[in-house]
Amino acid sequence: MKSPIHAVFIAAVLFTTPASSAGAPAQLRGKSVVVNWTETRQQKNENWNDFRTVVASHKLEIYISTAGRVFSRQTNQTRAGSGSTEQVAGEGGGSGTRMPSFDGQTMTVIAATQGGARRTVIDFDASFASCSAKAGTAFEDGKTKVSTSPIAHKRVEMKSVTTSGVSCSVQTGNLLGGPA
Repeated sequence: MKSPIHAVFIAAVLFTTPASSAGAPAQLRGKSVVVNWTETRQQKNENWNDFRTVVASHKLEIYISTAGRVFSRQTNQTRAGSGSTEQVAGEGGGSGTRMPSFDGQTMTVIAATQGGARRTVIDFDASFASCSAKAGTAFEDGKTKVSTSPIAHKRVEMKSVTTSGVSCSVQTGNLLGGPA
């Protein structure tokens, strides 16, 4: 049985936004933020019967342009290979539309998909030169999270996700390539 705290956490991840969703702070413009983490999850291809344990490493690279536009690339890697999705803030994709928002020295990125969402919270130091991050996945009650794998290009279902080893860094310039 899920606790009331668990239900509140899921609701907070899926259905709320930060108190302020102001534009990117001037100190982040022209910089890239990189968040890495590992997930251990129970997943299956959407039409399969049995779930299996999959360990995946994730790398979320975010570039905030000098004009304040947010671009991102997420790369996932498993034993089966690796794949990436690239997005401009708010534009969709099969693995979820990544929506960044800013509140003071915190950037929150929510990627909602059918049945759940991943939330990455990045806290910056006073000078925006370094960061720490938390990443987690929440599920709607009684549902699995369904998204398109950037590796297999098939829809996958997840019923549990455990996140570990989250790290964060800030670098000057555009790590994604293209104009600054």
